[in-house]
Amino acid sequence: MKQVAVITGSNGRIGQATCRKLSESGYLSVGIDIGEEAGGNWPHYACDITNLPRLAETLARIEAEHGLIRVLFNNAGIYHSDTEFLATTPELYNETMDINVRAPFFATQWVARRLIDAGEGGAIVTTASLAGQAGSAVVDYGASKAAVINMTKSLGRTLGPHGIRVNAIAPGLIETAMGARVPPATRERAKHASALRRIGDPGEIASVVDFLVSDAASYITCSTIDVNGGL
Repeated sequence: MKQVAVITGSNGRIGQATCRKLSESGYLSVGIDIGEEAGGNWPHYACDITNLPRLAETLARIEAEHGLIRVLFNNAGIYHSDTEFLATTPELYNETMDINVRAPFFATQWVARRLIDAGEGGAIVTTASLAGQAGSAVVDYGASKAAVINMTKSLGRTLGPHGIRVNAIAPGLIETAMGARVPPATRERAKHASALRRIGDPGEIASVVDFLVSDAASYITCSTIDVNGGL
């Protein structure tokens, strides 16, 4: 029986690439996205992950229909690219934190509880960002991703005794809808600052997620893996 891997933000380019990659690796990829239609050929559940009761109901439905969730990729994220610090409203700040931090926290809690109850190990991966390490002109976004990095370390220590590994990836600039909203001058600077002199592809993120949830990464936890072309 295939292990169930849940991917949030599954209709985005990284989400789609990861659903495909994990399916190729033998997992049953299951997507969660705010969009009503699936972004690919895998089970799809429409859900606003900021609605925590709805998120819990969705995860419970996935488990009931497909089995225990052994892998969770907290990939959904938001980036208010055109909002400067002085113009950031409490509503925009809350939306950023709700999607980038709060939802991954409680999705991980839900999955971890079920794994512990079942006496099974598992793997959690969350998308952080270079912005969480180096800072960002979009301050709420950078702060949210810094929180993800710390949360990953803390959760890894908390859940490690139960055989649940928790890691994060910190992408640089990737060819996604979010990446396309980065100002052109910033994109060019990032491209030429990277050791590889290019912008990343979503498939390159998916490959790292695939590794982190596999047995090949069985001694890796509490870690944030840079996937940024050498910035």
